[in-house]
Amino acid sequence: MMYKGKPTEGIKFYDLLVESEEFTSELGRVALASGRLEAELILFLKRNKITGNYKKATLGSLLDIAKINNLLDKNTIIALREISKQRNYITHNIYALFTDLIDETVLEKNNLLDSDVHLYIDRAWQLKENLDGLADIIKQKNE
Repeated sequence: MMYKGKPTEGIKFYDLLVESEEFTSELGRVALASGRLEAELILFLKRNKITGNYKKATLGSLLDIAKINNLLDKNTIIALREISKQRNYITHNIYALFTDLIDETVLEKNNLLDSDVHLYIDRAWQLKENLDGLADIIKQKNE
């Protein structure tokens, strides 16, 4: 799609995101990387003999279990919590953001241009990279 630097906000900007194959592909990669991180955390907990029903566990609940059992250092927990917050925001709140149901926090919603779709693509790409990096850290702890 050709962007012209035209001011675009609200649902019109959301529609541009939905129409962007690049953005939706990156969002799909975020989902895959998130699933990988969750699986690595489950493997890590199991390897440390922490039993539980992990079938419906969320990233947040897995972090709580790891923290309660003192399995990860403070900085890793902080990084995982932040990445969980960002992941939840980009996967669950974009539509709510552009319909004014939530305030602008993690992602911009005001003073956007149609070309800012690239900003959202970059944010999704960076989030995927961070999820993969943290999954790599947890995987190393599993080895």
